[in-house]
This record gives sequence, C-alpha cells and structure tokens, in this order.
Amino acid sequence: MARAVKAAGERGLWQRVSEFDSRHPLLWDLFPIMLYLFFGCLGVVGAAVGEVEIRHPVAQAVAAALFLVPTIWRRRYPFAVLLSQIVPLCITIPLSLTANGSGVSDAASGLAFTVVLYNIVLRRPLRLLWWAGLVSLAPSLVDWLVNHPFTVASFLGFFVPGALYFGFVVVVGLLVRTRRDFQSTQRDQATREAVSEERNRIAREMHDIIGHNLAVINALADGGSYAAAASPEKAKEALEAIGRTSREALGELRRVLSVLKAEDPEEVELAPQPGLSDMDALIERVREAGLPVTLLTSGERWELSENQQLAVYRTVQESLTNVLKHATGPRRAEVSLEYRESGLSVTVSNSGNRVDEAGTARGLAGLAERAAAFGGTMVAGPEAHGGWRVALWMPVDGKERR
Repeated sequence: MARAVKAAGERGLWQRVSEFDSRHPLLWDLFPIMLYLFFGCLGVVGAAVGEVEIRHPVAQAVAAALFLVPTIWRRRYPFAVLLSQIVPLCITIPLSLTANGSGVSDAASGLAFTVVLYNIVLRRPLRLLWWAGLVSLAPSLVDWLVNHPFTVASFLGFFVPGALYFGFVVVVGLLVRTRRDFQSTQRDQATREAVSEERNRIAREMHDIIGHNLAVINALADGGSYAAAASPEKAKEALEAIGRTSREALGELRRVLSVLKAEDPEEVELAPQPGLSDMDALIERVREAGLPVTLLTSGERWELSENQQLAVYRTVQESLTNVLKHATGPRRAEVSLEYRESGLSVTVSNSGNRVDEAGTARGLAGLAERAAAFGGTMVAGPEAHGGWRVALWMPVDGKERR
C-alpha cells in the first residue's frame, strides 16, 4: 500500500512538472542557463575566497555562453544544438581550458552536453545516437591530442569516463522515452476502448429506439388498415398513435445523433434519459399497438441511478418489442418489478408462441451488456408452458463499470 501511495505521489509530481512546462515553456527552456548561473556564481565566489586564479576569464565566459545559449532550442533542434557545441570547443581546446581551467567553461560544457544528448534520445530517432557519438568523439579526440600525454593510460583515463557518462545519459533518456511511449500506448488504448464502448452504446440505443418504435408503428398500421372500413374512428386513433410514436422516435434519435455531431458538449441537446417514471407511458404505447400488457410492482422501492433506470427501461422495451415482432397467435405480456433488499428483479414474460426464425441476438446481447455494466445478469429463453421470458437482476450495490 505504501508503495502504491508513493507511486501515485511520483506520478502526480511528474504531471505537475509537465503541466508547468506546458504553461511556461520558455522558463523550462531557460532552466539550464539559470541553473548554471546559480552554481556559477557560487563557484566564482568560492574561487575569489580561495584566491584561485581563473585563467582567461573572458574566454571562459564567452565559451560558457556559446555552450549554454543554444540549449534554449534543445527540444526542437537537439542535434543541431549538439553540432553548435563544436564552436565553443574551438575556444576551450586551443587555450587548454579543458585541462587546466578553473571549471567555469567545463561546467557549462558538461551541462549543455547532458541536456542536449538527453533530448536527442528522448525526441529523435535512435539512429541519430551513432552520429551523436561521432560528433562527441571527434572534439574529444582533438582535445586529448592537444592537452594530454600520448599514452595508452592517458587515452583510457580520458575516454572511459566519458564513454560511461555518455552511456548513462543514453540509458536515462531511453528509460524516460520508454515510459512515455508506454503511457502514450495506454492512453491510445483507453481512447480506442472508450470510442468502441461509445459506439456500442449508441448502437444499442439506436437499436432499441428504432426497433421498438417501428414495431409499434407497424402494429398500429396493421390494426388501422383492418379497422379503416369497419371503424373509421379506430383507424383515426391508430393514425394519431402512429404520428405520436413517430415524433417521439425522431426526438430520441435527434438527441442520440446530436452527441455525434456536436463538437462542444454544451451544444448537445440535453434531455433526461428514459427511466422508471416513463414505464407507464411505454406500457400504454405497447397496449395501443394491440398487445395486452400487465405491469406488477412489489416490494419497497429503492433509488436507482439514471443509468440503472435506463438499463431497466431498455430491457422492458426490448422484451415487449420482441413480443410484438416475433410472437404469434393469442398473446399477452406481463412485466414484473420486484424490489428486494439485495436488488431489483425484472421479469417480462408472454404467452404467445415465439417464431424461432426471428433472430434477436443483437438485442439480447445488448441487454446482457447493460446488465453486466452494473454487476447484474440477464437471461432469456422459452418457458416450459410456451411463450418467452426475459429476467434481469440488478444488485442494489451495483456500480457502473467503465
């Protein structure tokens, strides 16, 4: 637990640094120069107190500026900045400042080389590391030939520490780069999963809205055509019901599609999703389509979230739609909502004969996904005495899984 808390704290610090960099990029670009000025001032004060002579102070100051100023552009042009480091080396090597100087230009050179090499590893193709090594090797070889004795021990003593430091910076850069790539992959994967989940959700909504309302309209149209000659008043009522159902379907579709079109969330047409309060209207609409439906509610009602209510509503809607579309012969439906201490049991059953050729796999799969999102279950199948039964279980402590 303590390790997890520590990791969370480190992640938070990294995020805060990244956010500060995004808000003030120039300050982060100037950070190596400010860091050098701070410690450089301390070094000058220490040299003055210790009466240490600074050789060629003007040349060292110029060289330090030439080393550090280009690092402002290290993130955009890291390799070009590395090449620019050759210019101040043309000052420090002939004057032997790298071997016998007081460290003013040496510190600038080391700091500049570190941040530039780190950015090459972090931001550029890794094949550039070979060129970075060659660019670093050539001035170092000249420096060794000019300012150091020509012996094997001198050569190893000069190049081995530099090679180790080069490798250390590369390894640190690779670790950070790998971490960033991993986080980017995770974000991309999460984005793809969110898009897929949203597509599935919209597909379920479209299926439920279109399937239910078209089934109701189809049933009303069939009933109205039969009643047109014998009872014009009944035909008129059927046409009015068709118009009302069509307008409701168009309104629901418009709200769903507005989510896809709107670039700004505030532009989305907001409206409450169907819930348990709309159950009576749903039952009445199905009754108008010619299916006798009984609604039974028992137990002490407990509060469901809007998304849980939507899942229950869509389950009842899809089940009744399937009765309208796929059941033949004399048919009746019963919707039962039983509130228990542990959860809500929803049962939709009918007495019609189900047509086996009619496929409802997509709708039933959508209902199962809705139930699983809250830790619930949904089962559907034929009953022993005929008809079809859909049962949904919604636990009282079910949390929506994202």
